[in-house]
Amino acid sequence: MFSLHQVKIFLTVATEGSISRAAELLYLSQPAVSQHIRSLEKGMGAELLVRGRRGVTLTPAGETFLKYAQELLQLSREAREATQLAATSRTLHRYLHIGATPGVGACLLPHWMGDFHNVSQYVTPTLKILPTPELVRQVHNQELAFAIGGDMLGRAVVEVTPLWDEESVIAVGPGHPWWQRPFVEAEELDGQSFVMRENNSLAHAWELQSLAEFGVNPRPVAEFSTPAAIKQAVIAGMGIAVLPCFSIKNELDVGRMWGVRFRTGVMRRTIYFLWTLKGLKAPGANLFVQYLIENYEQLAVCPITNLSPNALASLLQHP
Repeated sequence: MFSLHQVKIFLTVATEGSISRAAELLYLSQPAVSQHIRSLEKGMGAELLVRGRRGVTLTPAGETFLKYAQELLQLSREAREATQLAATSRTLHRYLHIGATPGVGACLLPHWMGDFHNVSQYVTPTLKILPTPELVRQVHNQELAFAIGGDMLGRAVVEVTPLWDEESVIAVGPGHPWWQRPFVEAEELDGQSFVMRENNSLAHAWELQSLAEFGVNPRPVAEFSTPAAIKQAVIAGMGIAVLPCFSIKNELDVGRMWGVRFRTGVMRRTIYFLWTLKGLKAPGANLFVQYLIENYEQLAVCPITNLSPNALASLLQHP
């Protein structure tokens, strides 16, 4: 009839009184939130929300469902905790070792891990931020249960599953002539000073390849090993940079950076899930992946069971 994911979306919309605000908090698009609400209403056989210019309000049916929705999520949390208690001794604290590339590790994983910590008492995720070759090695050697990253080698010794394609933009700092411009022509990048990832890294290679597709040959004025350092350099006015949207969301929200798109196309970078069946059977791995499925729609990964690599890979595909 409906999923807990839809219930959570409904509660967020009802609390915020706005589909757009709920979409922002849930890291979903507004059409995706609207579609989930429509599916929920269809399953319940009643209209739950009234849409208006100033937001949304609950119908009488929505008011009734709201009480049950709150209880459902509370029961879900209690069920998870009870299951964890049954599966894990109170005296046994387990650590789940996860890896990520610098951008994903600094901007996405801490948020996911923090949310997971609120529902998991006996599994503590630990994060290693490493370049892709080292992530592959450690996943292969079972030092990491799995890893998530934005770069990939031509042929890896671990299973590699695309999760989603993340848009990247030209990031500029306050005072730059492109501030608040929505688009630029490719030729306008000629002569611009670029702040880039370190030479010989996969991220640097991706930047060069993506810019070359628009006929741009960047002139780097500085190279850094982390997106955080690049962002600070851009804010300080050192130059412009190619950065994924998720990595500059906070800076965009507070007006410290601005993202400019090419008028003639979009730069996209694939986010990958690196894994082995043995690694995903590590204590807590199934619980963490299951939590991501239930709470982050863009992570179309599945709970780990006794699946073959091909079956698991098919289930891991992003919709």
